[in-house]
Amino acid sequence: MDFSTVEITPVTSSLNKYNIKIKENYGLNRRTGFWSLIFTFDYKLEKDIEVRLTNFKHSASDAWTLEVVKCNYLDISGKEKMDSFDMEDKLVNKQELYQLNECQGSQEELRKYLERNILPLVMKKIKYTRFLPQFRFFLSHKSKDKPLMRTFRNGLKFLGYQTWLDEEDMPLGRLDGALKVAVEKCDCFVAWLNQEYFESDYCKAELLHAQRNEKIILPFGVHHEIREHLTGDFEFLVHLNIYDTTTSSFFEVLRRIDDTLFNFESLNK
Repeated sequence: MDFSTVEITPVTSSLNKYNIKIKENYGLNRRTGFWSLIFTFDYKLEKDIEVRLTNFKHSASDAWTLEVVKCNYLDISGKEKMDSFDMEDKLVNKQELYQLNECQGSQEELRKYLERNILPLVMKKIKYTRFLPQFRFFLSHKSKDKPLMRTFRNGLKFLGYQTWLDEEDMPLGRLDGALKVAVEKCDCFVAWLNQEYFESDYCKAELLHAQRNEKIILPFGVHHEIREHLTGDFEFLVHLNIYDTTTSSFFEVLRRIDDTLFNFESLNK
């Protein structure tokens, strides 16, 4: 028998590609502080991978969690072994909850939201069980944006990436020396650009050092708010795609980061 000629047919349905089933939808109508959305989906040869979105872990606060509760591909058989990441930034949470609530009137729209935003991350995580992503991230930001960067860090670590965030990874010693070494060791430099960022000598030095060391730079921000700063030493940013996260899902942003690195890696093989 020649296995190369054997066709494998994933378990799917024509109108619901991943066979998404909503098992529990509690509290998203905003009548209670606690909410939970549990659903299952099929991927390749595995049926009923279970995922939960909830704010229960943080006592019904603005922070909420994406949890993979059951997945044989990830060797997760129950809640005691589940993998997760926390959404700590309030603005991100409100934007995502708004999109979820917009889907409440239609099971089909809710399935589309999950298929568009949540499933790609879980499927990427499954893909990375075969090989760990090798890119290392430096997360450059002002202190007021730290909750947002924690959320990015959590999402990237969920996918298996290594990250550097000052509050966790700053060694003892001189600040400028530690930042210099961390930028040089990273492969990808994520910059959260705003007015405060360009008023910080440290942030500007980090960004310029990343550019001089030819790092992959992924800038985020609202373009019209920072346009006046894209001159002189920072004119190179004009030629990069500055992604505005206020107009899309956080999960889409995270997926775009991963896709960008995948495409970069493919081009350099």
